[in-house]
Amino acid sequence: MHKTIISLTAAVMLAGCTGGSNNSNNSTNEAANQETKTYNFLDAKEKTFDGFSVHWLKDNAEDKNFPFDLFGNIPESIRQEVNLPDDGIPSSMSAYLIKSNGKNILFDSGLGEKSGGQLIPQLQSYGVAPENIDYVYITHFHGDHIGGMLTPDGEKVFTNAEVYVSQLEKDSDLGKGEQAAKMIEKYGDKIHTFNFGDTLPEDVKAIKAIGHTPGHTVYQKGNVLIIGDLMHAFAIQVNHPEINANFDGDKDQAASTRKSILQYAKDNGLTMCGMHLPVPEK
Repeated sequence: MHKTIISLTAAVMLAGCTGGSNNSNNSTNEAANQETKTYNFLDAKEKTFDGFSVHWLKDNAEDKNFPFDLFGNIPESIRQEVNLPDDGIPSSMSAYLIKSNGKNILFDSGLGEKSGGQLIPQLQSYGVAPENIDYVYITHFHGDHIGGMLTPDGEKVFTNAEVYVSQLEKDSDLGKGEQAAKMIEKYGDKIHTFNFGDTLPEDVKAIKAIGHTPGHTVYQKGNVLIIGDLMHAFAIQVNHPEINANFDGDKDQAASTRKSILQYAKDNGLTMCGMHLPVPEK
């Protein structure tokens, strides 16, 4: 596997990965690489910002690669541009913990223990037990983001947490699905909904990022942006946001959202943290 193309160090993913192309393609790639350098991604598993810290929680036990066919017909020129390995596109199943003012904020809950999720030991490695989580902010209701909300026996995992999800996501078909419905029932009055643009506890802003799901949400705290499932194939989509995953419910809207959020992050110098980005090397 060509590890250099999936490194998040210094937020430069594709530098030097031209794959032996001709001079014309090299010029095109150099321009694309310069664009990549304008984006910031979390380049360490834990990092301190102004008044809070961010901690990457790797939920998948084994290496995670997405197969190419999950992204439609990717042009061969793009595959050569990023020099991807034959076994798929490097990714992860992740969540994030933010520690702020003595509060523990969890963004998504991963696959869940029943499906092999590693969230609880990951939290414990940072000295945080499930009952110590004060807030859970959910990006959307897919199973690899809410699977960790309930134990294998169907009980609450985060017994003291207030849980937030967008009103649009809660009202969608996903919100009425069996997995989400069970979670909503168990957490009861601990479930809170919001509208896009609202500011949530600990000064976290909820930003509209629909397309992947009807109520998909990006969260901003300070100069950090939790981008959820904005990208699944980071090595490709960071420079080709028009390419969608089969997981995206409304593909035209998902592509439009991907472009606008990337632009927003670049314009404001924000550090992005995604649930399917490759794992940082440090």
